[in-house]
Amino acid sequence: MMNKTAFKIFICFTFLSASIATILLAINVLGLAFVGSDTTTQIHDQSPEGMLEQISDALEKEEDGFVISDDSLLAEDCFCILIGENGNVLWSQNMPSDIPMHYSINDVARMTRWFLNDYPVYVRTRDDGLLVLGLPKNAVGKYGMEYSMEWFDSLPRRVMSILVLNLLLAAVLALLIGSFFYRRIAMLTNGIRELRQEKQVSLKEKGIFRELARNINDTSSAIVRKNAALSRRDHARVNWINGISHDVRTPLAIMIGNSQILENSRELSEENQKHAAVITGQALKMKKLVEDLNLISSLEYDMQPSDWESVRLCPLIRETVSDVLNSGLAAAHEVELNIKDEKMTVRADKSLLERAFFNLINNSITHNPGGCQIQIRAYADRSGAHIRIKDSGIGMPEDVLERLADKNADIPRTAHGLGLFMVNRIITVHGGNMHVHNENGCVVDIILPVA
Repeated sequence: MMNKTAFKIFICFTFLSASIATILLAINVLGLAFVGSDTTTQIHDQSPEGMLEQISDALEKEEDGFVISDDSLLAEDCFCILIGENGNVLWSQNMPSDIPMHYSINDVARMTRWFLNDYPVYVRTRDDGLLVLGLPKNAVGKYGMEYSMEWFDSLPRRVMSILVLNLLLAAVLALLIGSFFYRRIAMLTNGIRELRQEKQVSLKEKGIFRELARNINDTSSAIVRKNAALSRRDHARVNWINGISHDVRTPLAIMIGNSQILENSRELSEENQKHAAVITGQALKMKKLVEDLNLISSLEYDMQPSDWESVRLCPLIRETVSDVLNSGLAAAHEVELNIKDEKMTVRADKSLLERAFFNLINNSITHNPGGCQIQIRAYADRSGAHIRIKDSGIGMPEDVLERLADKNADIPRTAHGLGLFMVNRIITVHGGNMHVHNENGCVVDIILPVA
């Protein structure tokens, strides 16, 4: 499966690289045009053509020859001559000594395009001859460049071909570089995802992302060490709780057995038998608290039910109610059953569900010592098996309800609300949901998936 984050980075990088390459290509083309745009030679901030035009306008013919009205028009390091139709020099200014005074047609043809004795020259025609402007040697380089009209006609097509070729080359290079970065970034994002899941991560530490990969590997190792330490601590805690529970259960069993013997002994007075019954009742409560402690410890560390089976809910609820009634329910408490579907069946650990229902009913009895009515309703529909346990008592404190609604809340360490939290964990590990609210008493709604 393609890593979406790395793929997005790859696409953005490829597009950005191609765009940058295109922009650089355009800048280079403009730069080349700018560099090659020196088509006019400047002589003292004036072009040779402009200087020739001014000299031609200022040069006038008189009876004894030609005279220029302004000598300053010609730069000191330049010279100018006027060649007549017979090839002789009719007028000159600043003419070097190595410049001839007579020219043939061939001399004029060579000179007008290139050089005159290594002097770059520019010419301008007049009615009375050819005006020649000479610049200092090595001041200008002249190169002949000729192109056919077919070349000019095909120039736009060839420019577009070069542009497309450059774009394709830029795209290929961007894809090659982008694929390299994609593999590295995909490796890093996969490592970060596994790091979030607290898995062991071992990335290759090489290339430009070497430092980042090393940090991810070090963080993964730190998490693994931390989890191992927590696991050892949790196992030690569970073992300690199990050991203490085992050590407590043995004297409790002896205490309950002896107190029951004393409770039923005819040798004791009625008052002493009642005292023995109180001892038995309190010992049974201690036994139940120890069992709850073990159960909470296992559920708190996400231990799943160990004895899965198909459980019919209605008989289970009836058995639980019978156990409550047989434990000596006071006359002030009344239990009412309303079961509509006898065939409701769920996949569950029967002992855990029985403990959950017993705790809910016992919770209503414990928190309402003055008495209350407890209604138990069970039915099934398409959404699952529904169980509602409602009492007419004082209800649950709001802070307990808020903690129950918070899925991240820890199990309380006090007895207040402990039974509800334990029931909530039991229902959760069975794939169900539990909702508790106050409505003229405490209402507990449970939904379990049907088998």
